[in-house]
Amino acid sequence: MFQSNRKRKSGIGSALSMAELIYHSVVRNVRKQHNNALVAIVMNMLQTVLFVVAFYVMFSILGMRGSAVRGDFLVYLMSGIFLYLTHVKALGAVVGSEGPASPMMQHAPMNTIIAIASAAMGALYIQVLSLFVILFIYHVAFTPITIDQPIPAFGMLLTAWFTGCALGLVMLAIKPWFPSFVTIFSTVYQRANMIASGK
Repeated sequence: MFQSNRKRKSGIGSALSMAELIYHSVVRNVRKQHNNALVAIVMNMLQTVLFVVAFYVMFSILGMRGSAVRGDFLVYLMSGIFLYLTHVKALGAVVGSEGPASPMMQHAPMNTIIAIASAAMGALYIQVLSLFVILFIYHVAFTPITIDQPIPAFGMLLTAWFTGCALGLVMLAIKPWFPSFVTIFSTVYQRANMIASGK
């Protein structure tokens, strides 16, 4: 009497309803960082700017700024920092995604795959939006920049995101058996990757 009979959907209908669930979960993930989604994005941009400033000061003090880099030195720094942050944020988002025991899983259409996909997509959304806004501000306020091959450059960003998601998925899979190891490994990996990221 109180059960709703759901009609079976076609493959396209199922894909669309799953995409809608992922969209709403992405919005929830972005707003989970702060009540205001705009503030969450601004906080991420500030973190990126702080990384750029810290690396710029470090390179200036160490005298590495004079190395043979063709083009804008700050864009060179930003490229590595964007790749690092995208990789690390994707890893952290997937490892920290909601599991099967989460209260959100009490809702009928929600499942673990949607939680993992929405965490990964939310991390990518915030990083790409921050990237475009920071590069736009730098282009308008400081010096005009041109990216020689923008599509391969964006492909590198997607590769960093994908590898972060893949490693995060591996860590999430072993988390039920070794929860403390996963936490320690994720922290050490993120810190070590900052030093060994290629810059």
